[in-house]
Amino acid sequence: MKLINEEYSQLKTKVLKRSMTGQEAEFHMLDNKGKVSDRAHEVIQELLSKYPDMPVTKEIGQNMIEFGCYPDIKTYNPALNMIDSIQKAQQVCVEKGLTLFPFATYPGKFEPKIQEGEGYLIKQKIFGEDKVKVTCRVTGYHNHYTLPKGVFDDKKKEIRMLKKSKLKRTMVSSYNFEIAADPALTLFTQCSPFYEGQNLAKDSRMLVYRGGKKLKYMDGVYSRLQQIGGLPPYKQTGTDIFSSLNKRWERWEREVKRVSPQTDFDKLYPHKLDIGWNPVKLNKHGTLEQRGMDVNFLSILIGVGVLLKFSLKTIQREFVEVLPADFAIEEAFKIENGMLYIPPHSYVRNKLQYWSAYKGYANKEMYNYAKRFFNFAKSVTPARYNKIVRPVYDMIDSKTSMSDKILSYAKGKGYVTEGRINNPEAAQLALYYSDMMPKDLEETKKKLEKVSVV
Repeated sequence: MKLINEEYSQLKTKVLKRSMTGQEAEFHMLDNKGKVSDRAHEVIQELLSKYPDMPVTKEIGQNMIEFGCYPDIKTYNPALNMIDSIQKAQQVCVEKGLTLFPFATYPGKFEPKIQEGEGYLIKQKIFGEDKVKVTCRVTGYHNHYTLPKGVFDDKKKEIRMLKKSKLKRTMVSSYNFEIAADPALTLFTQCSPFYEGQNLAKDSRMLVYRGGKKLKYMDGVYSRLQQIGGLPPYKQTGTDIFSSLNKRWERWEREVKRVSPQTDFDKLYPHKLDIGWNPVKLNKHGTLEQRGMDVNFLSILIGVGVLLKFSLKTIQREFVEVLPADFAIEEAFKIENGMLYIPPHSYVRNKLQYWSAYKGYANKEMYNYAKRFFNFAKSVTPARYNKIVRPVYDMIDSKTSMSDKILSYAKGKGYVTEGRINNPEAAQLALYYSDMMPKDLEETKKKLEKVSVV
């Protein structure tokens, strides 16, 4: 592809050559009987005692463990770093009679324990204890890519207000692209057909976490605070993004002051980019964060992460203008003369988001959309990553997500009755897939090591 304008050619060689990518993955902790365990802190403590620099931390639920990585300009390095951390954690788990569960929702019912801390307590007061427990029952995968150079102030940890800047346009394009990509990305990673023993949807995590009228599910954590946790609309300019960040900050401050007037809001949330748990987010680390996906086997997550990284790299390096268009409902992710066309955000948020959660590949429009995203992303991804992205291609080719596989297996074993699974069978199902995780990690590691020496 050519640059939109020859005057960008010098920028292309300087601006984003060190753009980095990174990721985070949260997992549930199980005991050796397949029940959810609240002993994640034991594993974290031992890991940090042995490996002080390991990027591993607690999450809101005592049953959860989060792995980060060291960001890098090479896609394979953060992935290998994360796999190494998870494999070391698995060794510790074995010694303690524990195991990691690779999917976003545990299939059965369990009562989580919430971590202590002012931030967690505030959320309990705002959402209510029942909804905060939802956040302990779901785990996600977050993908990061560096914002264009110059649009982020590293010292103040905030977006710069640039009046005339081609780089600012690439930030807006990247932001809108990730919103448009969200239904495809959540389809590729969906693995949460059960929540609390019930088959709510193929992506139950999306329902119980995002919620809202567009998903026809008002019991979600952010159902009545979509501004804080729902899939946002596109933005036309950098000013629009800046304005939305301010409004979100002000909304959350009102919520916090309503339930806890004595809280020092600025101390608890020192940066405006601390606020927001939306599927697409500008992060205080100077990254664009895609946080709407289920956690899953690393082979799938890393494949999706590679596709997303090279898509964003192309948009930012080649100054591709991402534009909404009515015709993109049928021809999504069509690229032509330096323009990448995406559907109107109303179509993405009202229809595709819903179809991804409930129907998956079974919906023809959603299937075609996911295929078009993949074809674009694959076209800008180096050929040496073909084996890494193969799991995504295989899902599209078979029209089968991990949620489809889980449901098929559970029904075949007779675990599911009228859309429900009881706790003994849920434990068996959880252990069955947990036992697959070490092999998936090792195979993915070998593929990445081959890429790293090319």
